[in-house]
Amino acid sequence: MTYKIFASDMDGTFLDSERGYDKARFAEILKEFDKRGLIFCAASGRQMLALEEVFADFRDQIAFCAENGALVKYKGEILYSSELGAEKSKQLIGLLQKNPHLAEDRMLVSGLKGFYCLESSPQDFRDFASLYYENLQVVSSTEEIDDVFLKVCVEFPPDEIRACEDWINARMSGIRATTTGFKSIDIMSEGVSKASGLSHLLSHFDLDASHLMAFGDQMNDLEMLKLAGHAVAVSNAVPEILSLADEMIGDHQNSAVLERLEAYLKRA
Repeated sequence: MTYKIFASDMDGTFLDSERGYDKARFAEILKEFDKRGLIFCAASGRQMLALEEVFADFRDQIAFCAENGALVKYKGEILYSSELGAEKSKQLIGLLQKNPHLAEDRMLVSGLKGFYCLESSPQDFRDFASLYYENLQVVSSTEEIDDVFLKVCVEFPPDEIRACEDWINARMSGIRATTTGFKSIDIMSEGVSKASGLSHLLSHFDLDASHLMAFGDQMNDLEMLKLAGHAVAVSNAVPEILSLADEMIGDHQNSAVLERLEAYLKRA
């Protein structure tokens, strides 16, 4: 099968534990992609601003599926966006504050222009979030936010994360909560996932999902991997992802995604 779009999750899949990657190696891959009319897409729960910073040297050469599919961009053009909305975000924050496992308002709202934490959120949470989001704004309430509301992200104890995901989904309609790692949950509008975002990217190029190869490691990659014509899991992926993948490669610490892309180019 000839694949045209290669979508990869970032943290735990494409990026190493220092949130880096081999830029020189990636640049060579993109040169070959350009010659062959192939597209690389960074598919992540990260905010668009933060994703574009990760790929500052390549932002005009690749596609972005940010906010777990709520925002899709290619060569500076927003192809698709799904707003969570201010009112729904306010209701959601009120609900989250009732969860017995939420400590110190460890949650944020992600928007087009930045990300927003409540004044009551602890500094260590803000510092951690700043590794994945750009332009922190501290607000006393959501009414102060002058931005498009795309997603709410909340942090829970790792051993409670799956139970809290179910708790959120059972108590509010019109939203979708999904785990992104060992302690974070992203909450978007119902129906939004990396798969829905990538479907819009595929449609933009008049392609179907059989032309998509996708790489992932966590449960927020599930729908994307199910959609893809070829689903690839890194060896450090959670069991559910490993079980559904068509192929398993090395781990994120050893540039496994870059290695697989190079192998495809050699064989294609």
